[in-house]
Amino acid sequence: MRRRLWISLIGTILMVFGALAGNLATDNTPILGLDLQGGVSVILAPVEDASGDDLVIVRDLVRDELENFGIAEPDVRVQGSTIVVDLPGVDDQQEALEAVNVSGVVQLRPVLNSFECQTVTDTLTPTPLVVDDGLTTDDGLTVTSDTDLATVIDTESDIGDESTEPDDAATDDAATDDAATDDVEPQPLRSPRRQLPSAVEPTTTDAADEPATTDEPATTDEPVTTDEPVTTDVAVEPPADVTPVVPTPVTSGAELLISRDGVPVCAGPDQNTNGVLVFERGGASATLNPGWGVVATLRGGEGQAFWNSLASQCFSQASTCSTGQLAIVLDGVVQSAPNVNQPTFDDQVSITGSFTEDEARSLARVLNRGAFPVEVEAQEARTVSASAGGDSLRAAIIAGLLGVALVLVFLVAYYRWLALVIIGGLVIWAATVFSAAAFVSGATNYALSLAGVTGIIVAVGVTVDSYVVFFERMKDEIRNGRTLKNAAPRSFTSTWRTIWSADLVSMIGAGILFWLSVGSVRGFALYLGITTVCDLLVCYFFTRPAVLLLARSKFMVGKRAFGLEVAR
Repeated sequence: MRRRLWISLIGTILMVFGALAGNLATDNTPILGLDLQGGVSVILAPVEDASGDDLVIVRDLVRDELENFGIAEPDVRVQGSTIVVDLPGVDDQQEALEAVNVSGVVQLRPVLNSFECQTVTDTLTPTPLVVDDGLTTDDGLTVTSDTDLATVIDTESDIGDESTEPDDAATDDAATDDAATDDVEPQPLRSPRRQLPSAVEPTTTDAADEPATTDEPATTDEPVTTDEPVTTDVAVEPPADVTPVVPTPVTSGAELLISRDGVPVCAGPDQNTNGVLVFERGGASATLNPGWGVVATLRGGEGQAFWNSLASQCFSQASTCSTGQLAIVLDGVVQSAPNVNQPTFDDQVSITGSFTEDEARSLARVLNRGAFPVEVEAQEARTVSASAGGDSLRAAIIAGLLGVALVLVFLVAYYRWLALVIIGGLVIWAATVFSAAAFVSGATNYALSLAGVTGIIVAVGVTVDSYVVFFERMKDEIRNGRTLKNAAPRSFTSTWRTIWSADLVSMIGAGILFWLSVGSVRGFALYLGITTVCDLLVCYFFTRPAVLLLARSKFMVGKRAFGLEVAR
């Protein structure tokens, strides 16, 4: 029995001070809140009019996003028509603005084939025909430099013709059937959509070099020949046997977006024209099963119906989702484009792939942004001085130490030598609370604020109550004639149930308060619960063996305790 008591006592001391030394050596201290270390306070305002319920939803989403982002215990609260966000430990206002910029336009858009986002602009455009300068035919027809025959040809052409078949006739025949000879090298002038107008005809000149024009085609006795072939500098029109390419029509509403990796994605039109919220508030989270992925909870009713509509289109690879992929777009940037492997979903959507943990968490945050009922923007940002936070911390520490000192003075005066156990227990308890606070800050991002310090100071009273209950029971046993050696174990057995019940009530109250409250009140509840658990551990593993060993020792013989003479 005595050996077990020593093992419990010494083991507890070594573990507590070993953890404390390890935390101090690695600089693993509790994270301080905005009111203790300073930071930035940002006021968010909705872009458009929003109801109180919408602001509450945005407040909760902003808080969740900031905690996931790594901001320790952000205080997010609704004040009137705005949302106030306090960010402890953030010195740069720009960094704070980027941290609270958690709203955004999230779209679910089907992915189309790449050519559906391409606009074909390289159509076949006829180029003017240019002939050599100063060529004159034998019949007196002169063609001047840079004559634009295409302009002449187009004077009465039908531009709106949608036919793709070229016209076989190059020109209307303005000469007789016997006009062609072996000395003539005709140049083809074919236009797929143009014909020579009947009102514009070539003219001839007589021997007197006077130009003459007629309404009818001019004829001569001699075939029209040239001294040298008429050649062209550029032949522009396509051959008669080539069909012009018809441009592929662009899908209405399609848009070429860029993914996070810089890859272009052809996104179809946004079908969510009614602004339906697809996912539950905070319903997306990163999961590991077996690789990293994202599980998102669908919002019932319209949200689930809209998702299943898109899923059905992509699963069947309909024309509206020809690739079978569904793009998740945030502010015009494609965050992910997973393949849809089933046409309907009941309650949850699982997105899997070769994600890293950071990528999965980032995608979950994007999906949670899509649950924002209104868009908000930063209206004001102000910096809370770290010196002001330091003053608050010093004031809190001084107040706590002063309160503990007054309690210890009373305990020493009343319990005399047994007060040594109380002092040692409070030191062990304080070291345990420090290590627990450091662990909680690192694991959950909950910072130690003034409200948390208040919870710790309140818990000092709860811890001292445990000693008072224990020692008062021992006092009653000694008054009834028992020795200290016999009174100590009997007293602890009867009082442990009382201490456990009282601390359990405190933990239940702290848990309910933590669940129902937000911001600084939640910090108070958290540290009240932590300190209460530490009180139970210290009471059983330190106070119990210390008092029992002290009661068995000769040190207490003849000493006064509880205001009574202690007998062996």
